[in-house]
Amino acid sequence: MNNSLPPGWRVSNSQGSWSAPSAPQIDRHIEDDDGDDGGLDDEALRPDSPGWEDVEDDTEPTSFKCLLCEDHFETVRQMVDHAQQNHDFDLDLIRTSNQLDFYSTIRLINYVREQVRLGANAIEYSHPAAWADEKYLQPVLEDDALLYSIDELANPENPDDPLVQQQQDDEDATAGGEGSGHKMLAERALR
Repeated sequence: MNNSLPPGWRVSNSQGSWSAPSAPQIDRHIEDDDGDDGGLDDEALRPDSPGWEDVEDDTEPTSFKCLLCEDHFETVRQMVDHAQQNHDFDLDLIRTSNQLDFYSTIRLINYVREQVRLGANAIEYSHPAAWADEKYLQPVLEDDALLYSIDELANPENPDDPLVQQQQDDEDATAGGEGSGHKMLAERALR
C-alpha cells in the first residue's frame, strides 16, 4: 500500500491513523524577476476602484417572443397581455381551465409555436389532446426564453393554478418534509 498522502490529509481507520505534513506556506509577497508581483492588491479589487465602470455585463437582456407573431417583450407578463389583447389568445385562461402543469404548459407553448411556424390559420387549443404528444416537450424556438420562465406564468392569487400548486409542493419538499407536498394537496381536496 502506498503510504504517501497529499499534503495536509489525515486518514484514520481501525488499524491506526496516518497524516501527511501540511502544505508548505506560500509567501504571497515574493516578487517576480521583473519586480511585479503579478497580482492585484485589495484596493484594485474593490468594485468602486478605477476601471470597474468599464466592465460590461456579459448577460444579454431577456426577450420573450410572442407566441403568435414576431413581436418581442421584456417580460413574460407583457407577452401574455399582448397575446390576449392582440390575438385573442388567453394563455392564463387556457392553462387554468385545462389544469396545465409545468410540462403541459411547455407542450402547449411548443404546440402553438409549431402551428404558427407551419402557417396554421386556426390553432386548436381548446382540447389538451391536441398538444399531448411528447414531441412538444422539444423546443420549437431555439433558446425560447418563455420555456425558461414558465414559473412566471403562475398566478399566486389563484390557489387552484397548477403552477402555484407545483411551486408550493416544491417549496414543501425542499423544506424537508417527506410527502409534505402531497399532504397539502390532500388537505385542499378535503375542503
